[in-house]
Amino acid sequence: MKIAFIYIAEPYQCYHTASVASALAAIPGHDVVEYYSFPETVKHLARIRRALDVPDLPLKAFPKSLKARLLKRARRLDQERLVVLRENIAELNQYDAVVATEYTAGVLREMGLCGPKLILLMHGAGDRYVNDEHLVRDFDLTLVPGPKVESYFQDKGLLKQETTRVVGYPKFDVFEAVQREKTISFGNGRPFALYNPHYQRKLTSASGWMMPLIRGFKAQSETGESDYNLVVAPHIKTFHKGFGIRERQLKRQRSPEVMVDTGSSAMLDMTYTSQAALYIGDVSSQVYEFLGIPRPCVFLNPRKLPWRDDPYFLHWTLGEVVEDLDDLMPAIARARERHAAYRPAQESLFQETFGTPLLGGSQRAADAIAEFMAAA
Repeated sequence: MKIAFIYIAEPYQCYHTASVASALAAIPGHDVVEYYSFPETVKHLARIRRALDVPDLPLKAFPKSLKARLLKRARRLDQERLVVLRENIAELNQYDAVVATEYTAGVLREMGLCGPKLILLMHGAGDRYVNDEHLVRDFDLTLVPGPKVESYFQDKGLLKQETTRVVGYPKFDVFEAVQREKTISFGNGRPFALYNPHYQRKLTSASGWMMPLIRGFKAQSETGESDYNLVVAPHIKTFHKGFGIRERQLKRQRSPEVMVDTGSSAMLDMTYTSQAALYIGDVSSQVYEFLGIPRPCVFLNPRKLPWRDDPYFLHWTLGEVVEDLDDLMPAIARARERHAAYRPAQESLFQETFGTPLLGGSQRAADAIAEFMAAA
């Protein structure tokens, strides 16, 4: 069997998929080749394989036309991704299966992918509606992390039981291997809170509340009132546009008690979510990674969205939701003492999201692909 694993977005996709590609390549009769779009992907794949102590796999860059390269330079990355996929249909049609980790790859069918089986290794475990999730129905096999996600897509009529497998979350296997590489510490010795806003314009808290949050932590540090330092690590796609202006502006906010990250591997590999003492965010699915160890959460709702009883905001039941800027720092200050009220729900929803056992998802996913291909 010839299997292509495709990384068509930023290197964060490596941490969800590379361990599965390696596990599948170790099963006799499966030749795995990886394709990437972002050059930075190469070093992340090498880092993961080094941590897992497994050999590198054959690796190819997606060929790109002048149009695709211009879109990349202009940071029109969503458009570039579609152009790159369309331009490489003939290349991918040589394989028995194509494995991707985002819904966008579903468009390959209408673009002319006709030979290979199309397999989705779903990443992310949040509750947020994604506008291209309808493309899930175009995959021949879908691997989901746990029963929560499986039920969601089956209830919407996007998945069939016979083409769905629950495998867990392979990213935890990668984290288990790389977690010892870096410990986050501050000079004052205090633990840190992680601020992890999403990039989606209509839902993010970053546009109006990021700077007041940073100023609040700095002010409390000066008076000695704060229990935490702050790590600001927005979703990597926050910096898609703007030609680096956002990164430069944000980096100027660094101080002894405020760490800013706009693109390091720590944003992608659970370094921050595993070590933070408090999570502050809005709709990023990284909150579920954080809850591997139940800890206090604070969710920001500056637009006062009507979130109660909305399944897309289920995770907002796991901590206090702040809707007024004046209550932001007080909510952070009381998060620890209020955590006991939220902990049972955190533990329950974490298990529904990822299932059990927590580790071994990479091998389960590889086995599911091998079994599906053998039957096909």
